[in-house]
Parts: sequence; structure tokens; C-alpha cells
Amino acid sequence: MKLSFSNKLWNFIESDESLISEISKELKISEIAARILVNRGIKTSSEAFAFLNAKLKNTIPDPLLLLDMDEGIKRVIEAIKKNQQITILGDYDVDGITSTCLLIKYFKYIGFPVKFYIPNRFSDGYGISDNSIEVIIQNKTDLLITVDSGINAVEEIAKINSLGIDTIIIDHHTQTASNLPNAIAVINPNRIDQEEIEGSYIKNLSAAGVVFLFLIGFQRELRNLGFFKNQKELNLIDLSDIAALGTLCDVMDLRGINRALLKYTLAKNQYSKGILSLMNLFNIQKINSPEDLSFFIGPAINSAGRVGDPHIALNLLLEESDERSQEIANKLYNLNIQRKNIEKQVLAEAIKIINEHNLTNNSVICVFENNWNEGVIGIVAGKLKDKFQKPVFVITFDQGGHGKASARSLKGIHLGEFIEKAKSHNLIIKGGGHELAGGFSIEKEKISDFIAFVNSEITGVFHNSIDIDYSISCFSSLDNIAMDLSYIGPFGKSMEKPVFCLKRARIRHFKQTSSFNHIMFNFSNEFDKGNVKAILFNCNSKLEIIKQIENNKFELFDIVGYVNYSEQFGSSIIIDDLKLSD
Repeated sequence: MKLSFSNKLWNFIESDESLISEISKELKISEIAARILVNRGIKTSSEAFAFLNAKLKNTIPDPLLLLDMDEGIKRVIEAIKKNQQITILGDYDVDGITSTCLLIKYFKYIGFPVKFYIPNRFSDGYGISDNSIEVIIQNKTDLLITVDSGINAVEEIAKINSLGIDTIIIDHHTQTASNLPNAIAVINPNRIDQEEIEGSYIKNLSAAGVVFLFLIGFQRELRNLGFFKNQKELNLIDLSDIAALGTLCDVMDLRGINRALLKYTLAKNQYSKGILSLMNLFNIQKINSPEDLSFFIGPAINSAGRVGDPHIALNLLLEESDERSQEIANKLYNLNIQRKNIEKQVLAEAIKIINEHNLTNNSVICVFENNWNEGVIGIVAGKLKDKFQKPVFVITFDQGGHGKASARSLKGIHLGEFIEKAKSHNLIIKGGGHELAGGFSIEKEKISDFIAFVNSEITGVFHNSIDIDYSISCFSSLDNIAMDLSYIGPFGKSMEKPVFCLKRARIRHFKQTSSFNHIMFNFSNEFDKGNVKAILFNCNSKLEIIKQIENNKFELFDIVGYVNYSEQFGSSIIIDDLKLSD
């Protein structure tokens, strides 16, 4: 088993050649485009056609097909008629902030002010905390709307009910409790009894996506009641950028309504003042790809919840003044820099602990320390996972011995299932997760038993793998490939960016960019024919790869990466990994 310079396994996807040919001919698209669609799970020409032509008008389902949607809408209208106090309880990540923002913007538009609260990661934790309930009480709340949390808050909702406060839950997380909370409405496509709506992919909706559907149904009911006789309806599509940002940054599958929402947003190219202010700070003239949102805008918004007050990010998205918007964006930009510095420090300390205690000898790495910032341990866990090619648990304890943990995994272990098992063994307090990511709370007195449990349950050798779509040569036209890709994008989860492999390539020329953080290459084939441009970004984080390249610069390389077009660099391969040719 030959690993790459990044210690990854390369896997060339085996495709249905007859289906590729059929889709290519029937849809009149290139063979490369058809191959990528098939590699992403498209099984028929009609499915490919529907995927490529996804539009909001043909992917948005009737909101009332979601269970409890009708009850939720009617209760909000009752609150408006009775002039009751509504409080919105959000969450501190991008999806929670954008979900909260959508509701506040709409209530403001119809002239019905509401109160809101975004829990603090450090003092409140996730979901409905005692502190959050105290805020709800202080607001003299009649109706609480939770967004991006609440589906499993059975005890918390019971407590709120005892205070005489009604609750509507708008969430998208998986229901793990056997019973739903006793709320007026639980609007969640991932509640156990909610069926999928054919062609809509509603179970892939972010919380912002569910809120977007709620607003469609809510405005329709207001229309039916004659609410807009003296006022224009809000064009809900004007909120698409906020909904798309939550969808993308919560890493939802880009199928159905999610794909249509993001595709429309990128094509419309109109953003709220807050997003525009951040674009200005990052020198982004135009958002050309999902990466511009997920690599720059999303992390900046998330930084408020990681190292500051999440209300700063919410205020940015709500702000309508250019001057004030830029002031808030500057705060977020600086918080993001602060987050990066904290993350860098924690990462260095974690690597030192791992090396000093030979933790890489285990199948899984479990590293802990006192007083690490819990807002960055998830990012650190991900970077450690990539560096050591092992599942990683990063735990930080406060002075009282209460710990918060984040975990990241490679394929081969389901973290969500592992965390549930650890809970059943009474090793952790609470937590949950998905296949490759999770988090939980743990007491320090349990850490030794937990580590022993981890090492007994998670065994074997794990490797990140790269699935490769297509092999190209030094004579391939990257311009044509980039054009094909622009037709079948945008790319994201479930429609991952296509990966290409350039085999037996020789370095013809290379140079560092003016920033000294990127290296530009020209490759030819082994006979010094042809020319392909390639770029290795973020060299400071890829020193091992660069060392291997320098030690073998006269050898032949196999290269995998992404074909990309930019105004600055033209069409080129963005290098993800390399290895010496056989």
C-alpha cells in the first residue's frame, strides 16, 4: 500500500461507462461533466437533468408538508393578533445566527418587534440552558421560538411550559430522544415521524433552510388573512443570501432546495450590507464560488461565538447602515484574527503533548489540557486528524474539572455512535455527533477510564483517502475543464469538487508568489512535452510536502488536485497531494 506525501490513500472511482455515455449524449454535456455526475450518485439521465436544472420554483416544497408547520404558523399569527411578546432563541454558529436573523428581519418588515437571544458558548453552552431560560423570563415572553436547537430538549421545554410560556421549535438536528418535546409545534424535517418529500431533499435542510420554508408558509397565511392590503409583501428571495450562508456553513448536502438556493444566490450576486462589509475586508470583489463564503465569510461570523459574543455577528447581518456595518465587520475581522492566534497556540501545545507522550502509538489520539479555549478545540481536532491521520479527541478542562471535548474522525469509525456508547457506559455527561465529528462534556475524574475505553473501542489503522474522478495529461485543456465544471457546480457536500490526477509529470519550472505563501508550478510530461499550470497554496502548513518535492525535484510525480479558474492565476490545478510515480 503506497501512501502519498500526505500519507493518504488514492482511490480511482470506478464508474458506469454506459451511463456516462448515455447522460453525455442525451443532455449534450461533456463526458467529463457526465462522469462527475455519475460519480456523485446520479443514476439516470432524467435525474441528471433535474439536478442540473434545479431552481427554487421547482425544488421548494409546500411548507405545510412539514409536520406541525400549520400549528406553528397559526400560533405565531395568534401572538401577533394578541400583541404577545415573542422571543427567538438561536445558536452561536453560522446556521443558528442566520436562522435567527431571518426571523428578526421578517418580523421587523411586518412591523412586529420581537426579542432575541443567542446563547454564549462559554457561559450557556449549546441549546436551552438555565441562563437562557432566565433571559426568556426577563423578556416577559409569551411565545418562544427556538431555532437550530430544541428537538431533544424534552426536559427544558417541560420547564418552560411550567412557566406558562408556549414554544415553537424550528430545528434540523436528528431526533435522538424517544419522545418529542411537548411544544406547540416541532418543525423539523429530521424528526422520526417526518417523511421525505419526493425531490425536495428536506432532510438535508439546515436550520436556516427550515426557517426559510417557515417564512414562505407564514407569509402565505398572512396574505390569505388580508394582511398585505396596505403593505407590499416581502420578496423572500431577497433573503436567499442569508439562508444560503447558513446552509453552506453547516455543510448540508447540495441537493434539491439547498442546491437551488446556493446556485441562485451565487448567480444573483446581491448580498446584505454585513456580508458586503466582510467581503470588503477580505478584498473579495465578487463571490465566485461557495469557498468564498465558507472559507472567509463563514469563519469570520463563527469567530464571534468562538472567542467573543455571538450577538456581534447577528448585529452585523441585521445592520442596514453602511458605516455601522463596516464598524461591526472590523470587530469580527479582528475577532477572527484573534481566533486564529488562539487556535495556533492550542494546536502547538497539543502537538507538543502528543509528541512528548508518544500518543501517536495509539490508534486514536486523545489529548487534553486545562483552560484551552473551547471555541477552537474542534478546529484543532480537525487539524490534528489531518496531520496524524488518526481519529482525534481534544478535551479542555476548566478549574472545576468540567471538560468540553471535540472529536474528529477518519472513515471507519462513527463518532456519533461511539459517543452514545460512551454515554451508556457512564463515562461522559452528554454529547452527540455525526460520523466524522462530535462533541461532549466529561468530568476530569473520568478521563483515565475514558481514554482506556477509547483505546479499547477504536483500534486499527486509519487513513484519509482521496477519491479521484478523472485522469488528465499535460496536453489537457484546463480552460475547457473549468468551463465544464462551472456548468455542473456549485460544489459542496454530496457534490464535492471533482478531483483530477496528472500522472508521470515532471517539474518544468516553479516559483514562489510575491506573498511567499504559495508556489506556482509548470509541469510537462516525462518527455518534456506539454504544459500544465499548478499551484500549491498555504505552503507554511505543508512543509513536509515541500520538503519531499525539493528532495525529488528531478523525479516524476503523480499529482491530484482541483481544476480551478481565477482572474489572478487563470486555469490551473490546485494541488491537494503528490506522490512519486511508479
